[in-house]
Amino acid sequence: MRRTLAGARPGTALTRTAAGLLAALLLTAPLLTPWAPPAAAHTRLESTAPADGSTARAPVTEVTLRFTLPVSPLGDGMVIEGPDGAVPADVAAAQDGVVLVATPAAALPAGRYTVTWTAAAQDGHPLEGTFGFAVAAAAPTATPSATPSATPSPSPSGHDTSGMSGMDHDMGHDAADMDSPATDAAGAVARIGGAGALWGVLVAGGGLAFAALVLRGRDEADVPTVLRLVRWSGAVLLAGLMVRVLAGSVLVAHGDLAAAVSPAAIADSLTGTTRWDVGLQAAGGVAITAGAWRSLPGSWAAALGTGLAGAGQVLAGHSNTVEPRWLVITADVAHLAAAAVWVGGVVSLALLLRARRRHGRDLDAALLGARFSVVAAVAAAVVGVAGVALTVGILDHPAQLRESEWGLFLLAKVALVVLVAAVGAHNHFQVVPRLTARRRGVVRHAGRSATAGGVLRRSTGRETALMVVIVLLTAWLVTASVGH
Repeated sequence: MRRTLAGARPGTALTRTAAGLLAALLLTAPLLTPWAPPAAAHTRLESTAPADGSTARAPVTEVTLRFTLPVSPLGDGMVIEGPDGAVPADVAAAQDGVVLVATPAAALPAGRYTVTWTAAAQDGHPLEGTFGFAVAAAAPTATPSATPSATPSPSPSGHDTSGMSGMDHDMGHDAADMDSPATDAAGAVARIGGAGALWGVLVAGGGLAFAALVLRGRDEADVPTVLRLVRWSGAVLLAGLMVRVLAGSVLVAHGDLAAAVSPAAIADSLTGTTRWDVGLQAAGGVAITAGAWRSLPGSWAAALGTGLAGAGQVLAGHSNTVEPRWLVITADVAHLAAAAVWVGGVVSLALLLRARRRHGRDLDAALLGARFSVVAAVAAAVVGVAGVALTVGILDHPAQLRESEWGLFLLAKVALVVLVAAVGAHNHFQVVPRLTARRRGVVRHAGRSATAGGVLRRSTGRETALMVVIVLLTAWLVTASVGH
């Protein structure tokens, strides 16, 4: 009895530590609200002057783009192509970033013109598109007023575009550059880097929660093993951020790899809240990597780092452009925290089960599986509720689930999450009871129970693989626009 009580006291302290960690993640929601920009549905091009497809009856002295929310020009901002090639023009933001204005060195004479524009929304999402207009040879005095252009439609890469014939979807100086293999590859690499950073945050935070909530009594001897996983997760987070930033600078440099490493291109890739979310995640990654020590109470810096990195992840999402901000950000934080407990817990459990198999400790998996199945069930429920709240806030109407590429990817993610939850439910109701009964020595059919440890070990491996795919889909959903 004395040994049991002695083992219970550290477990209680660790549980309090985990509760403090989760509370810290949830308390970041009101702190993030002042940083979030003014909310609306989504950032998109509202109108152009001259309007797309129009014909101006006088030489054009400026080209104007109006957006629904403030934006920042990326790279050249706007490139005007005329009958004689590129037209030199100064590009500047006006009206607090809602309007971008390109002023040619000389008024545009008669001819047909194509404008390629690239900008970044306040949450860092790249927007780009192309539209065209003509200038007539006759030159009456009136210049047509701005009229709404076609609403941007989602491009294959998920970005908003300007809805006109012959448009391309990637950034570049001209139409050919915009669809270059370099920019396509850079966009894919940027998403992979974002997925790596997200994976690092989830596994680090979930590993700390797993060590606090699941590893009790004799199982506390495995805390250092989980903390090593946490440290490596911090390194994965930092590596993913580096890949994401460098790939983003390649996009800004229009596929020019040499120019992409310049400070100017890197600075241009960190527009809007991007500099905040990258900075917070980088600070969190350093704290996680350096702060995960051999004991959980001594890893307070790593816990703080997961909070910082989680705040950066929230800033990088759609929660910055959806009303009401406080509710959506709270749902986003809850979704991220619960997903971390679930994902990081599965990875930690898979790691320990394999380590214990090597040391002949399969029977000890009973208590681990029993404790984690309860924690995972709660986390899965929170993930589901918060995910529904976020989806309702992000989508303008339910039909976008089947009509937009973003909605189809979301449905694919939901299907995988349901599959992982089904595997977890099977473990909770079938596998874990066999392990528990075997541990108590009440199993009559030892042949069936002897395989339970192997089933749990293999199922956690499958869950981990599925969660990697889920995180990749999530990274795409975070960086893609829903489309209108």
